[in-house]
Amino acid sequence: MKKVSEPVEDMTVILSIHDVIPTLEDDIIKTYDRLTDLGISSFTLLVTPFYQMKKTNSFTKGSLFNEFLLSLGVEISLHGYSHFTKSGSMAEFSDITTARALIRLRDGVSLFKKGFNQKPIGFIPPLWEGPPRVVKAAKQIGFEYCTLGSHIFRLSDSKVFSTATPIISQGGRSVKIESAMLEMELGGALQIGIHPKDYSMNNLFELLADLRDNQGYHFTSYSGYLTGAKR
Repeated sequence: MKKVSEPVEDMTVILSIHDVIPTLEDDIIKTYDRLTDLGISSFTLLVTPFYQMKKTNSFTKGSLFNEFLLSLGVEISLHGYSHFTKSGSMAEFSDITTARALIRLRDGVSLFKKGFNQKPIGFIPPLWEGPPRVVKAAKQIGFEYCTLGSHIFRLSDSKVFSTATPIISQGGRSVKIESAMLEMELGGALQIGIHPKDYSMNNLFELLADLRDNQGYHFTSYSGYLTGAKR
């Protein structure tokens, strides 16, 4: 997978809400409302279909929460299967074999389709971490794209796009942005992953407002950017 990458267009934030699960329904609705207040309408919902392998975190077709997510008209993609390894690590795909990756991806797609009656568009592993073989597995399953760290792989033509190191919040009291600070100062492309708890825990939404109002960034989803990017 060692291909030359093309930088994502400057002044672009590829935005997502990750860890989208039923038990965080209220937080996800509030997160959506905050984004609406900021005038941000293009982003990716990253769904984990069987979070922690708990039935309460599975998606039920026709549920009010599922219908709400579908009604937003935004991209919905796959974010792992359970999000956790057997040892308890959140980086479910970080040290996975190809065979195991294919099983987890197929199972994840199956649960996703049962809940939403459609296939997920792309795949981003938990914490954005995984070996290159995950990209090959994602292509074999039929995803439109796969993202690992700062690299976004468009699988239809094997083109690779790059951003600064992703800013991935875990819903804690602070958000680590140091690794992307230089890129922000230069107006370079960013990936930002919102956790559903951020609106009440930290200043990530203040960062989004600053990027929009003071620095001139625009926001888009993964598939939205890749669809418009040249081939």
